[in-house]
Parts: sequence; structure tokens; C-alpha cells
Amino acid sequence: MKYTIHGPFEVRRQKTGLVDHGKEAKAVFWSEVKKIDEALPDACGCYLFAIRAGGGIKPWYVGLAAKQAFEKECFAPQKINIYNDVIAKGKGTPLLFLIAKRTPSDKFARPGKNGYKDIEYLETFMIGAVLEKNTDLMNIKKTNYLRKMCVPCLINSPKRKPTNSEKEFERVFV
Repeated sequence: MKYTIHGPFEVRRQKTGLVDHGKEAKAVFWSEVKKIDEALPDACGCYLFAIRAGGGIKPWYVGLAAKQAFEKECFAPQKINIYNDVIAKGKGTPLLFLIAKRTPSDKFARPGKNGYKDIEYLETFMIGAVLEKNTDLMNIKKTNYLRKMCVPCLINSPKRKPTNSEKEFERVFV
């Protein structure tokens, strides 16, 4: 199972500062994506919404496009609401990364009516990784255990000096 990462692609804003999700703005966005590959908007995989500010990029939402293509999924009304909630929190440039699933012949995979288990797994994995960087992640699904579980040196480490056992355990992962 191979994936390729594309982006970041800048998400246009309206004069109000919120995401411009009009036809023209979407056409411009997807024309930029098509410069990478004409087939990319019709591909499936995961995507990441983030904000670039102050020289860094902060992840805010992880989504999956498995039953629908990126072009339909990334700017669905409920996603626009999430993006706008993030934008309202502060300044910065909204971005989308597309993590596209590849076929064995290295073409972009197309969405399937039953989705893909590996895309679902990748979404969960990415949510866990992103939660380590931004605990205010906007995802609700698949985060309950990830937010509450504490395994020192692995997930949600306590803010204290690690024990000797924890230090040895951490060496396994570094």
C-alpha cells in the first residue's frame, strides 16, 4: 500500500477571511492541484487541513476520502464549517495536503463504494500523530482513546521527569 503526499495547497479566503467555497475559488484550487497531476482531484486517500503562521504549520483536521474523491470530499459543507472554525481562532494561511493512495501500477487509486480499510487506518494513525502536535485537533471521531490514553514516552506522556523504566522503554522507539 503506497501513498504519495501532495501540497500544501493554499485554500482561498473570502474578504471576510473565511474559506471561499464558491465555484470560482474551488475551480482555482483544483486547477492548482491538477498542475501536479490531472487525476489527483479524482483520487482517494487522506487529507490534512492546516494553518501556516509564524514560520510553522499547525495541523487542525484529518479527513479521509475513500468513498468519494478528494474533489468532492475536501470542500463538503461540514468540512468548510470546520475550516472556518479554525480560521476564526487566529491568523495564518489555510492549507490542504492530499495524501493519495496509489495502485500497484502506481496510478492514483479511485474511490470505492465500500471505501478502503487501509485509508481508514491511515486516517486513525494520522489523527494520533497530529494530536501529539495539536491537542486542539478538530476531529471528534476516532479521538476518544487517543485523547485519554496515557502511556509514558509513547502517547500523552505526563509532564514530569521520566522514570528509569520509561527512559529504557523510550529507547525502543527512538
